[in-house]
Amino acid sequence: MGAPRARRWKLLLPPFHSAKRKPPLPPPPQAPVAVAPAPGKEEEEEEVVPEEFLCPISGAPMADPVILPPGRTYERACVDACAGLSLCPPGASAAAAAIPNDALRAAIRTWCARHGRAPPAPPSAAEAREAALLRAVPAAAARTTTVAAMVPARSSSNLSCSSRASAASTSSSGSSSEMATVEVPRAKEVAELRVAEAEEEMEKEKEVAVLRVAEAEEEKEVAVLRVAEAKEEEEEVVMVVAKVVEKGDEDQVEAAMAVLLRETRESEERRRALCVPRLLAALRRVLHSKRHTPKAHADAAAALANLTNEPENRIPIVRAGAVTALVEVLSLGTASPEACEHAAGALFGLALDEENRAAIGVLGAVQPLLDLFTARDHAPRARRDAGMALYHLSLSAVNQSKLARAPAAAKNLLSIASDSTTAEPMPIRRLALMVVCNLAKCAEGRAALMDTGAVATVSAILSDDTHRSELEELCVAALFGMSRGNPRFRGLARAAGADRPLILISERAPAGVHKEMARKALRVVLGLGDDSERDLPGFMNSERNVNGIAGSSVPVHRRRAASWAAAPPPAPTPPNAHQWRSVCID
Repeated sequence: MGAPRARRWKLLLPPFHSAKRKPPLPPPPQAPVAVAPAPGKEEEEEEVVPEEFLCPISGAPMADPVILPPGRTYERACVDACAGLSLCPPGASAAAAAIPNDALRAAIRTWCARHGRAPPAPPSAAEAREAALLRAVPAAAARTTTVAAMVPARSSSNLSCSSRASAASTSSSGSSSEMATVEVPRAKEVAELRVAEAEEEMEKEKEVAVLRVAEAEEEKEVAVLRVAEAKEEEEEVVMVVAKVVEKGDEDQVEAAMAVLLRETRESEERRRALCVPRLLAALRRVLHSKRHTPKAHADAAAALANLTNEPENRIPIVRAGAVTALVEVLSLGTASPEACEHAAGALFGLALDEENRAAIGVLGAVQPLLDLFTARDHAPRARRDAGMALYHLSLSAVNQSKLARAPAAAKNLLSIASDSTTAEPMPIRRLALMVVCNLAKCAEGRAALMDTGAVATVSAILSDDTHRSELEELCVAALFGMSRGNPRFRGLARAAGADRPLILISERAPAGVHKEMARKALRVVLGLGDDSERDLPGFMNSERNVNGIAGSSVPVHRRRAASWAAAPPPAPTPPNAHQWRSVCID
């Protein structure tokens, strides 16, 4: 082998450029190429509207959001459209009150302002109805989408089958695709039909509302015509009655009074309309005249009594001068009992008005009413009306003095109140005591009552009367009234033994005005006075009063009162049966 060859090393270095060598020239400038922006790039840059700002029905930003239970928010126009179509918004109850969502509306407007958008506008009624209908039929659209999605999978899965199976699957997929394409137009048709039906229903409702308004206007016109006819009839009645009374024919006057009595029984409006000065003057003329028949007098008085049933008629009747005619009927002995009864009822109705009481008393109605009330030969109804008229008239201070000065007034009233036999019914006795209580309110009345032995009479009723439980309150009120400011009462009460029933009433009666009046009257009887510092229960339970020590200035003993207390306790007072008669006279 020969000698080894010498190895050669080669150093690889980067190319060396001389400083004197010029650099290569740059490439020539190329013309700028306009690059079109990619489609949808600006839309991608824009921020997506938050989902909570979108209406679940229309899918658009809400302009007027409202909250429905259980807490979801919808567009108000869409909610109204659902209500008009009788549909229920998705996720809300059918009948629910919409609550404005002001916070969400402010948030939507703030978001639009930050992103340079205009605030959302509410959809129109047609758009809201269409959105509501499309939202109400989601099942058809979902079903069609599912069928269209399943068609390719089903066809691909059947590729390995036989030609007959593939043909069948192809035909079935073709039919299902046709059904899927047909369902969407059907849903639109259903929505359009529902909209048309809703519009027809709205039009029908409008027509019904218009018909109702027309019927209401017709009813108003009919009512106005009826009122006008009624006024004409009332004017005709007044004119006919006035003319007949002016002519003075007895038979015609009697017939006219009978017609007028029937007219005053019809209604309240009729009685208010007939109470005119011309008719009242005709009635007054009939009552003053002596040549008319008793039936005409009775019908005229009954018509006046019926007119007094209305509170608005009472003052005009008194101002028309009818009181003097009624007093004349009661005063004359020639009037029939029926006319006297109706005249007393008319005065009773007029006395219910507080402004009429003094005038009726001045016109001289107290004495005739007292005579009718105390006369036992008259009918109970006439006496009751006279007693009620006396009671209301005696509420006036002027009439209290007149009644106290009337001859034998207190004596007759006490006689009726103390009659425990069957001759006097209980309502008449109560009325007599009610008038006595009013009479005891004035000084003249107290003096007249004490002169006629009222203290002894009332004490006897409280002690021995079989009906004292029904008259107890009125008797206590009478004793209390007579004990006010009269020094004679103490001696008369002690002599009559009024202290014993008053002690028992003060102990056993329930708390109230009745018991307080008994205690005050007892203080006067015992000589304690109203302003005495000595307590009444302490005096009644004191050793001197219980044991009856000799020389006591007050001869009241608990032992004596206890023996009288063996009677059963007083029964509660029944309700007042003397209510004013509001039924018209037949």
